[in-house]
Amino acid sequence: MPRKNRYQIGGEEEEYRPSRSQKKRDSAALQTVGEKLAKLAPAKRGRLPLSDDLREGFDEYDRLSGYEAKRRQLQYIGRLMREAQEEGTLQPVLDALAVME
Repeated sequence: MPRKNRYQIGGEEEEYRPSRSQKKRDSAALQTVGEKLAKLAPAKRGRLPLSDDLREGFDEYDRLSGYEAKRRQLQYIGRLMREAQEEGTLQPVLDALAVME
């Protein structure tokens, strides 16, 4: 008797789930976009339709001076961007950023 694939339940396959590596690649890509946004002048960033959480995250990034603190803050901004992507509020920001460039 052949072994069942662990992603099969009752003979039917589950919905597509991205692999752990794919999730990491997507996360790194969003963090890179966050770095681009962080390097923008605050006046330009103010014109983007950012959520309040993201705006506060970037404001905090601007206040920090240490390398490690800024690195951790960029990771936090990446997390906020992943959450915004899940909510569907990130796409207008990405569209506006593409127009600005």
